[in-house]
Amino acid sequence: MERKILPLLIPALLLIACEKEITVDLPDVPQRLVVEGVIEPGLPPYVILTRTQSYFDPLDADAIASSFVRGALVTVDNGDGPVALTQLCSSELPDSLLALFSELTGIDPALVGYTDICVYTTANTAVRGEIGRTYQLRVEAEGKLLTSTTTIPNPVPLDSVWFKLALERPNDDSLGYAWAHLTDPDTLGNHYRWSARRISHRSDGSTEDPTYISPLGSTYSDKYVNGLSFDVSFIRGRQFYSDQPEDNNEETGYFKVGDTIAVKFVSIGFNEHEFYTSYDENVGSQGDLFGTPVNARTNINGGLGIWAGWGVYADTIICQ
Repeated sequence: MERKILPLLIPALLLIACEKEITVDLPDVPQRLVVEGVIEPGLPPYVILTRTQSYFDPLDADAIASSFVRGALVTVDNGDGPVALTQLCSSELPDSLLALFSELTGIDPALVGYTDICVYTTANTAVRGEIGRTYQLRVEAEGKLLTSTTTIPNPVPLDSVWFKLALERPNDDSLGYAWAHLTDPDTLGNHYRWSARRISHRSDGSTEDPTYISPLGSTYSDKYVNGLSFDVSFIRGRQFYSDQPEDNNEETGYFKVGDTIAVKFVSIGFNEHEFYTSYDENVGSQGDLFGTPVNARTNINGGLGIWAGWGVYADTIICQ
C-alpha cells in the first residue's frame, strides 16, 4: 500500500506547531495493482490481487475488503499453455474451511473471519508446482495488464534443526530460539527464506500459529557464505496485530519448551530475494511495504508485488 507512515515526523510537528503553522503537502500517487502470488512443489498456484491505498484512505473492514480486486482474468502458464485461475472468496466458504483457506494462503485467520478476502487459484493439476519448472503469470484487471515469470529452484535441505535456550534472562529455563545447520552449495547465487509455525495446541485446542511466519530479516543470500557450512538462529515471528499474550510480553520473539515447530526453508531466485528483502526493510523501518514505492523491488511488470516460485524443504523441531 502507498500509505505513508511518519512516526518520527509527527511528534516533531506537534512540538513546533505552537510557533509556526506547518503545511505538509503529500503527493497524490496514482493507484496501482499489487500482486502476491506463490507456487511451490506439489501445490496449485495462488494469487492475491489488491489495489494500493493513499495516505488519507480509511483503514477499516470495508476498506480492506474493497482493496481486493475481483473479476480479474488470471492465468498461469508452465509452457504447456495458459490455465485460468478461479476466483475464490472467503465469504463463499463454510466456516469449517476457513482455517484451511487461511493456512493455504498464509493470511491471518482473524482477518479471514473479519472481512471478505479473495484469491485466485485452481484445482487443475496441470499447473501444480514442479521443481525446476518456469511459470508465467498474466493478470488482466481494470484495464491493466500485469505479467511476471518465476522458476521453482531446487530445495536446499537443512542438515539439522534444533531448539536451544537463549539463556538471556536469569534462571530462565524455557525460552529460546530455533537453530539450523546449513551447508550451502558451492555455487554462488543461492537465496533463502525461513518461515516457521508452532503446530502445538493451545488449551482451547487451536493451533498456536495458524500460518507460517517469516520474521523480519529471515531472507538472505550466500553472497558471503558460498560453499560454507554454518549454524544460524531464528527468532519466533508474530502475526501482524497479534493479541496473543506471548506476542505482548517477555516471551515475544522466543520459542519455548513444549512447542512443536514446523519449519519451511525456502529456496528462491534473485528477484524474489530482492522483493522479500525490500519487504523486510520497508516493514521494519516504516511498518508498510509500499510506504516508499521506489524501495519495493518488485518482479511484476505493470504493477507492484511478487510472483514467487518456492523450492521448499520442510522439517520439524520439538522444543525440549
